[in-house]
Amino acid sequence: MADIVRHKNNVVTRRSIKYTEPDKTGIYAQGAKYWVEVTDELTEPGRGCVHCATCVDACTHNLAKPESPTGVFSMEVRYLDEEGNRVNMEAGDSVAFMEKILWINPDECCNCKRCVKMCPQRAIKVYENPDYNDVGVKLTGSGVINDIINRASNKSTVSSAHLGATQSKMDNDWLIDAAEILSPQRDHLHEFAGQIRRMTLGKRNARFECDTPIFDVHQSYGSNSHEAILARMMASIKLGRPFFTGEGYVHPDMMPAAKYCILQFGSGGYGPWLELDKFAGVSMKYGQDAKKGKGGRLQDKKNDYEIALLRCVEALRHLTAPNPQHLQYSIEELPMRVESLRCLLGDDKLIGADVYGTAWNFPEIAVALAKAGFDYITVKAGDGSTGAAHMVDMQNRGLNIIYLTHMADYALRREGLREQVSIIAEGGVMNSFHAFLTMLAGADFVGMGMRHLHVLGCTLCRRCHTGQCAWGITSRKYGHRIEPETASDSMANLVESFHEDMEGLAAGLGMTTHADVVGARRFRYHGSDPLLFQTFGHGEFDKQVPNFKQTEMNNKLFRSEKEVAEERSDKFEEILSNIKDEELTIDIGFDQIESLELNYIMKEAVRRGVKRFFLDNVMGQRVIGTGIECEEITVRGLAGNHCFGFVHDVKINVIPNHSTKTTVPANAQVGVANTSNPSEINIAGDVSDLFAAYSVSGVFRVAKSGGVRNLLLMKAGLPDEWKNIDVDRFVNAEKDEVLAEIVRRYQKRKSLRNKMKWQQFLKMYEEKLLKRTPPVAIYGVGSERRMGDYFMEYAQGGIGIILNIANKQNPIGYYVCSGMTAGAAYIRGELSDEQLGVGVRKIDYLTSEDRVFLQKHIDDYIAQFKDVDIDQRFNKALKEFIEAYESNPEKIFSTFSKIIPKATVAAVSNE
Repeated sequence: MADIVRHKNNVVTRRSIKYTEPDKTGIYAQGAKYWVEVTDELTEPGRGCVHCATCVDACTHNLAKPESPTGVFSMEVRYLDEEGNRVNMEAGDSVAFMEKILWINPDECCNCKRCVKMCPQRAIKVYENPDYNDVGVKLTGSGVINDIINRASNKSTVSSAHLGATQSKMDNDWLIDAAEILSPQRDHLHEFAGQIRRMTLGKRNARFECDTPIFDVHQSYGSNSHEAILARMMASIKLGRPFFTGEGYVHPDMMPAAKYCILQFGSGGYGPWLELDKFAGVSMKYGQDAKKGKGGRLQDKKNDYEIALLRCVEALRHLTAPNPQHLQYSIEELPMRVESLRCLLGDDKLIGADVYGTAWNFPEIAVALAKAGFDYITVKAGDGSTGAAHMVDMQNRGLNIIYLTHMADYALRREGLREQVSIIAEGGVMNSFHAFLTMLAGADFVGMGMRHLHVLGCTLCRRCHTGQCAWGITSRKYGHRIEPETASDSMANLVESFHEDMEGLAAGLGMTTHADVVGARRFRYHGSDPLLFQTFGHGEFDKQVPNFKQTEMNNKLFRSEKEVAEERSDKFEEILSNIKDEELTIDIGFDQIESLELNYIMKEAVRRGVKRFFLDNVMGQRVIGTGIECEEITVRGLAGNHCFGFVHDVKINVIPNHSTKTTVPANAQVGVANTSNPSEINIAGDVSDLFAAYSVSGVFRVAKSGGVRNLLLMKAGLPDEWKNIDVDRFVNAEKDEVLAEIVRRYQKRKSLRNKMKWQQFLKMYEEKLLKRTPPVAIYGVGSERRMGDYFMEYAQGGIGIILNIANKQNPIGYYVCSGMTAGAAYIRGELSDEQLGVGVRKIDYLTSEDRVFLQKHIDDYIAQFKDVDIDQRFNKALKEFIEAYESNPEKIFSTFSKIIPKATVAAVSNE
């Protein structure tokens, strides 16, 4: 049906609405999941479509043709002469009719409702299509049948944003207790009652003062657009709560707000990992959110040049995070990780753990985390937020958050640890009633993720992972549709409204403070879930949680630098009195100085001007160099676990200890040089597992061999953007000054963005990426053992070189470069295809550029180790290698093979 409008110049405009024809018949002609209906003026006078094309601009969804400039809607304009023939208006042909056709392709609709909300005529309606949804029977309905057809059609099986197969059990069957006669209801608006204020996240030395118990949750820069992240960050600052960054680090423009941000270190370890002492803290991710234990994957098309700048990876490649957090394989190793972070951050910064609550031993995990030294534990339930995952992984909802919170709180109380650690609970919390219930169950704070995104326009269309979000929440290209300052005010209004509700509920129970609410368990469950009913359905509070005795924590991890320095002041001053010309030699005496003591001594030495350290008689001391801002560290002896982690611009040498007492080889233990940006690290011996894991930049030289998972998730280099970061002036800045600065920087960005197309805008960041230098690691490989398995697993840039000094026939283990998305490995010696990991290929020749590159690093390796007395056997092998290399370098080069990713670079849209 069409309507006709006659203009004064006698050109008649004919307007019509048409639907695209299906391209398939039979069972594969599924039709649209949602039906889009647009009314015209004839059907609904005054409210019909006027062909303004607002819907065309609003809709961005097109999975079949992702590079298409239009989504569900497109507008076609035809020019006709008086006889109805098509004419070319630009050629000056006579035009009598102009036909405007609004084409609708409902197959692409995901029910995001952007078109409905933006239409000035309210002429668009979107509803479930019965032809798609009403198939099958109760047991095997449309969901099962259409999933089968989608898979047979080779359609994507990835989704996002709430695909739980069951309801959350948060809305129904919960009752909060009435007030008792001796504790009558009070008016929280006019009396001092229900004041859930002045709380702190963290209960020991590190604390963050909070004005609300409702937090946002970790969602990364990349999963969210720039504007969505900025709106959420500004809302958190306005509300007086920390902002959780997610795994994608923070944008340089947002660094003035660092003191309000808690970084997340996930299994991908993305980011430059600089200026960490400026942040409020770090959260370690021990359980995946939407993936039920599986690692995440940011698809290549979403990993644009700006994302690569933040995450220090190669752009337009898939970013894969491994399933487990590899830097610690067991509960027993957690304290070492906390120790490393504490040395890095200092005593006043928070260290948290994010755990997903589906494991059978979840209570034991919560206790282990508290004993390891974490300041807070985030208990995760629900089924994730914007995280992309395969549908089969998302069709399991986590345990109910009230039950999980109860378990964590109960376990910590039983062990006498509850007053040592804060609990944040998140997942499935949809409103103030849920939040209050969760706090009554034992949470200090409650996290809401999707609730904040609804404010930005989210209607849970489940297209977060596609980069096509029409509201601009999870699509960076359309992020400008969000106004961060206004959106942050709306988020603040939402949380303040929820907060006021919770204070009213607290007052109704006769409660006065935040502490009164946490763990009060003044509620009952009367539903059909047997687990919840058995836990909360009967019995009194004291039967649910007995009054356990508080335990005094004597763990050395809880002792601050100040306390240790005062206790050992005489020893510290004796050592520090040896400072000469910005240098300090410290005799460890093998076991005379503990790891933390050594770290504190070195920090105080730096404050007194020391730039170069020589550590003698070292025997496995941990965390050497972590958090130490100096120029050079030389270690004579064995470097312990997690040494040189997070170092920046430091030269480090580890040399053997051939003393009169004993011989200590220059080896390094587990997790050494992780997440680091050194100028160079030289180890005159072997290294163990996870050496240089997550390393961002620098040169790493190992005289002999490496263990398992060396160079795990190696990054692609540190851009100058991060080298020039300076946020010192905002460390003590007031809230308003910080907000004004990040808004000013955003306005500058927005002005630039408006002057160019999206891809042109991203090209500016491509130029910055080209200037960086990737990290390089070179191993000699000694006679005792070859390289371990999983060399350069999941590498996202960087170069690994295996020289094979000892001429082993097969110098490396299995799963070589498995999951590598960028970078390369050069391996000298025999390497079979069976030894290669998934997603890589072997090249058996070198280019001239490869030879030039290898020659430089081989020369540097030789110069570094040729005069070091490592051991008799290796010294001989290295001498023979040098002679062979200098006499016939081409013969050496001819025995190298090169490993690179199979995947190609993603196509880039010119739009």
